[in-house]
Amino acid sequence: MAENMRLEHIFSITFNGTLYALLCWYSNQTAPSSPVEKSTDPIDRQHVAFLSECIDSCQPSLKFKLEATFIPPEVE
Repeated sequence: MAENMRLEHIFSITFNGTLYALLCWYSNQTAPSSPVEKSTDPIDRQHVAFLSECIDSCQPSLKFKLEATFIPPEVE
C-alpha cells in the first residue's frame, strides 16, 4: 500500500442549501510520503491540476461534517 494509509475520514458540507457529500477526505498515514505535487502518478497529477484550476485559496475555509471513518485491513 504505497500511501501507507491507516485511517480515512469522509466529510460532507451543506452550502447554499445544497448537500455536497463524500467529496473530501483526510487520511492518516503510517509513514511519511512525498508531497502529492511531486508525484508522477497520473491520478495524483489529475488531482493537483483540479486543485490548481478549481480551488480558490483566497476564499475563507468551510466547516465540514464527519460522515464516516474507514480503517483499511492490514496488508502483509
